[in-house]
Amino acid sequence: MAKPRDWNDWAMGLTLVLQVIVYVPLLYVILMPWLCLVLVKLYKTLLFPGFFHAMASTGWLVASGVVGLVVLFVVIRSLLR
Repeated sequence: MAKPRDWNDWAMGLTLVLQVIVYVPLLYVILMPWLCLVLVKLYKTLLFPGFFHAMASTGWLVASGVVGLVVLFVVIRSLLR
């Protein structure tokens, strides 16, 4: 027998899409500069060397830290409520 549908079943799919739109770029901004810094330090930048050096620059690392702290603050604040 078919399960009755709720009026807001579509909201779960929309929430998932919105979370992907928000969190994938956030993870990129947080993790990519540090990964590039590791690659530059290990001299493993064979493809697009300028990109890896630019992403490992101080500005990107600072931006990554600030975004990471903001995300951490929002997550901890929501858990404490």
